[in-house]
Amino acid sequence: MFLKRLFSEPAGLFKPVAFSNGLNFIYGIKDLDNPKASLNSIGKSTFLDLIDFTLLASYNKNHNQRLFKAKEIMTGYDIVLEFSIDGVDYLIKRNVVEPNYIEFGESNEETKLFPIKTLKKKLCILIFSRENYDGSFVSEKWFRSLVSFYIKIQKFKKAKFLDPIKFIQELTEPELNVYHFYLLGLDNQIPFRIWEKRVHQKNISSTIKEVSEYVDQKYGLPDLKQAQLETNRLRLEIKKLSNAIDKFELGEQYEDAEKEANKLTEKIKSNLYQNYVDHDKLKSYRESFALPSKLNTRRIKSMYSEISEDLGLKIKETLAEAIAFRKKLSQSRQEFLEAEIVKIQEHIKTRDKIISDLEKERAKIFYFLSAQEAITDLTEAFYNLSEKKNQLSDLDSNTKLLLDLQKELNEINGELENLKNQSIDYVNRFSERIMQFAENFDNVYQEIYINQNEESQFSLFGGTRKKGIFELDISLPDMFGKGKNQGRTLVYDLSILIENIVNTSNFPNFLVHDGIFDGVDKAHFISVCKFVQNLANSGTKIQYITTINEEGTLDEKFGEKDFVNSDFIEKNSILTLSPKDKLFRQNF
Repeated sequence: MFLKRLFSEPAGLFKPVAFSNGLNFIYGIKDLDNPKASLNSIGKSTFLDLIDFTLLASYNKNHNQRLFKAKEIMTGYDIVLEFSIDGVDYLIKRNVVEPNYIEFGESNEETKLFPIKTLKKKLCILIFSRENYDGSFVSEKWFRSLVSFYIKIQKFKKAKFLDPIKFIQELTEPELNVYHFYLLGLDNQIPFRIWEKRVHQKNISSTIKEVSEYVDQKYGLPDLKQAQLETNRLRLEIKKLSNAIDKFELGEQYEDAEKEANKLTEKIKSNLYQNYVDHDKLKSYRESFALPSKLNTRRIKSMYSEISEDLGLKIKETLAEAIAFRKKLSQSRQEFLEAEIVKIQEHIKTRDKIISDLEKERAKIFYFLSAQEAITDLTEAFYNLSEKKNQLSDLDSNTKLLLDLQKELNEINGELENLKNQSIDYVNRFSERIMQFAENFDNVYQEIYINQNEESQFSLFGGTRKKGIFELDISLPDMFGKGKNQGRTLVYDLSILIENIVNTSNFPNFLVHDGIFDGVDKAHFISVCKFVQNLANSGTKIQYITTINEEGTLDEKFGEKDFVNSDFIEKNSILTLSPKDKLFRQNF
């Protein structure tokens, strides 16, 4: 894949840029009338963003704030990238209004509109498929990850070239290994399986953590062992509670026993009421015996004798007869009442015996209804049983889930151990191929770091304790300094680029490095320029695209100043920007 042009349709958004073979500088120069004006924010990185945008980079605020802020300026324009693959020219057109629908096609044909997902798959096959490759298939999801290796642009608040292996900071080491092996032309089936297992392992571990936290928060059980113990305890409690209920046969008899107790209570009340009525009768009968039985006849006779002596005698005789009759009647009534009182007392005594028996029977039922094992009544018994069963069901299902997940996790860990052994055999099997790339890597290092007695090192290890099991080690002497550490990325990326230029006809022949020479010894910058230009002059189609600012002169202490000077940089600049001549000719 060789870049040809980047421009806008309609023209006018920015100056059209033609890419060339060899060095392609995005050059920031000072304004002669205002040399102190900053060369930042003039559009160098934004121009590289446009290249990335046409190659389907995500267009949102989180991914690229810089380009997203230019949305209003870019509205109404298509950004067009023209490139060739194996001698065939292609066009890709994308705009910020509908960034998920992109025009694509061969330059000599009418372009077609594609959804971004479809075009990613199409471009992935077109640009990154390998012939006679024994490794994993190329997924449409790989496209942006693979392109990101070739286009490294400084983002806001992102680290700069800290690790050549971790070229996408958000991805894990196992996933990155899949892409590195693919770019190296190495069989990546084992790294792919390791990545799959690690993803599965992470998901299961996360689920175990979530379920464990749920069990801990709800039941206060911090681990699987405690959960199992609690499950066993609940089973025992449920069994004891069920046995207690079965023993008293409460389940079916609860309603009948309650009804029987109510009937007995009604009978007791009825007998108590009858006794109350009879006691009231006894009181009335006994009070009737207290009526006065004597009458003063002589006083009555005296009262009537004042009227007539004969009348007084007659009334006295009549009263005497009445009194005698009353006495006879009272005696008869008393004898009757006494018989009635005896009968009532017998009835009361009988009812007292009935009440006592009923109360004993009711007491048995109440005792029957009072459960052992601290069961206060049937409703509570069945409620407790139901609650414990629900608790057991919930806890048991989560415990079984934890056990199943732990079992699955153990199986994955076992498979990873097996893959660890396979990784060791893999390194031995491909040792010659790995050594060939290591030699290529060292050659690039020696070209850039001239007159160095130390050797660089590219190594691939298997069976390590790292998440990826494989470890790609890229070492340079004194690499812990900022410049030398960035040099690791510089050497590794150029080595991969050259490897694929030689061995493929469709992989990118370009490499975009934004600001990689910041803090790097200028002598090494000159070496990179000479190295790339020599490759281009020898017939290799290679494009090294980088940003650079005008920073004084390159004198003899930086090496071959005649080869790399201001004129040389300007000659190899495909785009020159300044504080007066910004990319979009305005601030944003």
